[in-house]
Amino acid sequence: MGIYFCPALMDFLVFFCLFSLSVTTGMQKMGAGEITIIFVTFQVAYLVASLALGHFLSRRIARGVLLAGTALSTLSGMACLFAQGFWSMVACLALFGVFTACFFNAFQTVMRGEAPPGGLTKSVAFYTMAWSTGSAFGFWLSGLLFQSGRGVMFATALAAGIVMLLLILSKKTRPCTEASADEHVEEGSGSARRVSPAYVMIGWLLIFTAMLVQRPFQNYLPSLSAKAGEPAYLSGLMLGLNMFVQGMVGYAMIRFRDILYRRTSLWIIQLCAALVCLLLWKADSLPARFAALGFLGAYFGYAFFCAVYYASNSGRRSFNTGVNECLVGLGSVAGLAAGTGWMKVTGSPAGMFLGCAIALAASTAIQIVLLSRPPAPGGRRALK
Repeated sequence: MGIYFCPALMDFLVFFCLFSLSVTTGMQKMGAGEITIIFVTFQVAYLVASLALGHFLSRRIARGVLLAGTALSTLSGMACLFAQGFWSMVACLALFGVFTACFFNAFQTVMRGEAPPGGLTKSVAFYTMAWSTGSAFGFWLSGLLFQSGRGVMFATALAAGIVMLLLILSKKTRPCTEASADEHVEEGSGSARRVSPAYVMIGWLLIFTAMLVQRPFQNYLPSLSAKAGEPAYLSGLMLGLNMFVQGMVGYAMIRFRDILYRRTSLWIIQLCAALVCLLLWKADSLPARFAALGFLGAYFGYAFFCAVYYASNSGRRSFNTGVNECLVGLGSVAGLAAGTGWMKVTGSPAGMFLGCAIALAASTAIQIVLLSRPPAPGGRRALK
């Protein structure tokens, strides 16, 4: 299971660097439009690279792509830490987006190939916990180390990259001829609903909406806090809590495989998340943010687990994963643009939470329509 430290360390690196850049933009008093362009660049590069990778990535070449993505992500991430001006930030984040897309798409292909038939639930749970907790520590440490200077942050990023490369190189992979979760459809217990290909699209909606909701406060809260004169560690703790809860819930999903193809739990969780966003919009304060982001972490853990599981358990797995990761970028772009728009419309930073609530409600409504349609010939519609 040591290989799962790699997505933990990579997401640590990603959010370590993005948090640092977000605080820097706040200290330089950049406008919301400039901040949006900077972080949208990363997401656009990520989504384009992911879509391309989904068409040719296979189990046979995944390890080589993973090694290259790890090395180049580390180098471009360290460059991000030293970026100061607007255009240097844009250039560094464009490269960072392409190389991290190579890493995450390749890792999920390797993950499926390393999991034996029937081991997909456990693999996806470990993966969700790993990258989520890595993100949490990225926020926490970046907030704590930001004042220590860029040299300390540079050394931290380099160490993360070296450890990842050593873990990948030391991992003995399963032969491509051996059966794996990449070719196997995993069913639940006898009482569980059968696997439905329709849920691949539901997973795409889940991951798009989750990123649309999560990305605005990840990118804007550190900058807004810096402009307000609040210490960086406070926003780091807040965002770290969100990702930590996400990771724990993602891991706990091992026990709940049998609810994955049921509609009721899907809708209840998303509508509760929409309600929390509405409450935060009306009562935005530091304690409220901590509590709300903790609950939203549970929603994100569920949503990201389901999205990866649905993509990995039916149809063209590498293509599904490529679309998933493309939608990570697209949802992030949409979230940043919508967050900026709602803040302007409402005249308050808390306006982004109203936009998040509307997005969650709309996505849930679309899912209800999709799952209410008659099944395709030979297919089976999910039941309550």
